[in-house]
Amino acid sequence: MIKETVKNNRWEAVLGFFYVALIVGFIVLMFDSNPDNNLFAAGLFMTYCFVRILRYGIRERTEGNKNHALYHYGLAIIAGMVIVAVGVTYLFGL
Repeated sequence: MIKETVKNNRWEAVLGFFYVALIVGFIVLMFDSNPDNNLFAAGLFMTYCFVRILRYGIRERTEGNKNHALYHYGLAIIAGMVIVAVGVTYLFGL
């Protein structure tokens, strides 16, 4: 039981660091002097939203709320499609 708690705490710490890195990257790139970075900043923010929504969906699924989980999974799919669209636009300049 104690090992599981330590493992969960480490996982939460790593995820928290990941969230902070995404948000800080978003803020730095969105408010710099180069307007070409705004699209990449939007991609970082959508990645943050995608991970949060997906985690909420997984949590709802483990708690037994299937309808709420499907709602969150649907939002995660939409956010994933936005991330792919932003990535394609950023890489290929469409």
